[in-house]
Amino acid sequence: MKVLKLIFFFLFVFNNFANGQIVTPSLDASVLSLMPATAGWRDQTNFNGSVESFKESDLEGNESTVSDVSYMISSKILNNIYQESYSSTLNVDKKYSSLFSNLNEKAKKTRTKFNVAMGFGQPLAGNTHRFFVGVSYASGRIDEEKSATTSKWQCKEGAEKTTSYGYTYCTDWELKTEEGDSNTVNVQESALGLGISGNVWELLYVSAGVQQTSTTDGEVFLANTSTNYRYLGNTWLDKYYGFSIKSTRPGVPKFRLEWSYIQSPSVTKEATYDNSTSTSTTREVTNEHDRYEIQIRNMEFSPTNLNNWVFFLHLKTKKIIKDFNTGSGTFQNMTDEQLSSGFYWSYPGQAGLSIGLRYIDSKRFLNKTLDTNALSEKIQVSAGRGNRLSIDYRF
Repeated sequence: MKVLKLIFFFLFVFNNFANGQIVTPSLDASVLSLMPATAGWRDQTNFNGSVESFKESDLEGNESTVSDVSYMISSKILNNIYQESYSSTLNVDKKYSSLFSNLNEKAKKTRTKFNVAMGFGQPLAGNTHRFFVGVSYASGRIDEEKSATTSKWQCKEGAEKTTSYGYTYCTDWELKTEEGDSNTVNVQESALGLGISGNVWELLYVSAGVQQTSTTDGEVFLANTSTNYRYLGNTWLDKYYGFSIKSTRPGVPKFRLEWSYIQSPSVTKEATYDNSTSTSTTREVTNEHDRYEIQIRNMEFSPTNLNNWVFFLHLKTKKIIKDFNTGSGTFQNMTDEQLSSGFYWSYPGQAGLSIGLRYIDSKRFLNKTLDTNALSEKIQVSAGRGNRLSIDYRF
């Protein structure tokens, strides 16, 4: 049963734990807008940076770590045009048990994103425009360490041996897997997004949009197998939508509530073999982008008598819609629940220096089974904790 739980944990995608916004900007100005139109609702010009660290453990105590350093500038370009310029560097180091060593990951991911939003319409109270239309472009590079394992049958230590016709035979064999040479594969990523966000009634906002993401092929030569591997890229289209209730008018308590949703399809690029060169063999590796859904729920507020303090309560639930076939049965669907809370302090309040600190708690669960003879209850398969520090200057 323990091995079964680990299977699901290792098959689950370890995503960046930073959380962006879809409908309206977070009261923490260093949080990126996932939808480009959202950038138009920012109240001030900001320059900020953030540092995040996260650690997750599986059921056997193996630890995976992620660290992220980012900075962003958000400002008004013209009377009705706003922008966000964002850059981040993410370092991932996943370490699993020996049974799943081929799923270890060590990678550096750099990303730059530009959001531009243009405002239109007769505004309601507290806003400069009625709705915003936005476009975004993102580009990045993934440098990931790849290795190939070799497996061969060996006689178990202490196993009995028999001799026949001058040859010695082993009576008990075992399959030995050894980690091979490693090398770094470089992949380029790009994304184009479109969206709209509108103030439909007093403090109520809605938003919808799409983003197409593409990754290129990446090649690497692994000496222990004398093979050149081509890790195939992929292309998929994500959908974003949600609603928000927000008030950031001067002199009254600030608060923001948001419920938003992301849908990503399953897309597979099948691999083939290419023997076009006489000096080496290139083996292609299939790229499978799994279908997933993400719910993001936020609550942020600042009391009147402590206007510089903001309390965060954030719940992000990710669900992968996929079947997992194991020796213990066929299982489907995974959930990852992330709870984030903290405070945000600014001086002197409306402009100047601001400091934010957030605590992150994460739990992952096996959600459902198709086999009534196997595991049929929701069970936790891992736990993680992290912190986020942001420093922001508002003009």
